[in-house]
Amino acid sequence: MSSEPPPEDLEAIATRFAMLWQALSQGGRGPRPPAEIRLLADRVRDALDRRVSRLEAAETSFIANSFALEATVHEGAFTRIHRLRHRDLGTLHALKALRPDQADNVVARGLLLREAGFGARLRHRHVAAATTALRLADGRPALLMDWLPSSLSDRLRKAPFRRDEVAGIAATLLSGLEAVHAAGLVHADLAPDNLLYDGEDLATLRIADFGIALETGQRHDDLDLAKAGRESFSAPEQLAGAPLDGRADLHACGQILHTLLERCADILDAEDPLWEFAGRLSQPDRDGRPPSAGIALAMLRGDLKAS
Repeated sequence: MSSEPPPEDLEAIATRFAMLWQALSQGGRGPRPPAEIRLLADRVRDALDRRVSRLEAAETSFIANSFALEATVHEGAFTRIHRLRHRDLGTLHALKALRPDQADNVVARGLLLREAGFGARLRHRHVAAATTALRLADGRPALLMDWLPSSLSDRLRKAPFRRDEVAGIAATLLSGLEAVHAAGLVHADLAPDNLLYDGEDLATLRIADFGIALETGQRHDDLDLAKAGRESFSAPEQLAGAPLDGRADLHACGQILHTLLERCADILDAEDPLWEFAGRLSQPDRDGRPPSAGIALAMLRGDLKAS
């Protein structure tokens, strides 16, 4: 069966397209300048890409002449996260950029560019690092990343977790951490809102936001950050300002698992291996934690097999 529309439909579309082109190329004062025609054509193409029947009243902003700015989805102390759509491919992307009022903040600019460098070292299916660095029209640096609309923090506000979901999240997180640590990095900011996934599929979970990540053995004070991390997830040595290694991330992983298990509908036994595993990861003394994410992942698989 042909997917071609009937000839009379094509003729009607061709007639209306000719009218559209006439409107784009001719204004009330005569022919439009080429730059104005290109701008109007971009706005029409953007509306077609988004399958909307009307042009937006406001002018569409484009990043690097390729990405239409659709929305600002998060604003932090130094940066903003925007949702972009590629003007030709229609694909969604995230853009992390310095806020305009932070354009001259040397520390924030340096951290963003460091994060871009880390992205070049991180390629793993459970890590959402920057894919490239861009310069905005006003000179601010920005990072382009994959668009992942859901976070574990969002999921925590919905239905309780099943035991197998918690186990899957633990394995996914440790697999991603193994890659992060193999690259010589410590994430140093693991929390549910920095664990992102696509739609409703927790199997696509990825570690995001390497804004305060460290090289193994560094302290945040080395980056002129007096305080970095979150008291509810960060390891004691991080809160104390000590040099960090991958075991700091394991502590945060254990704290995240505790948070998930508290919202787990089908674990009634406090001696369930998952509770015990979370406790081993979140030991206050880092020497009491597994020495690496890879070993922790093997321990998890052994515990699950035994149970």
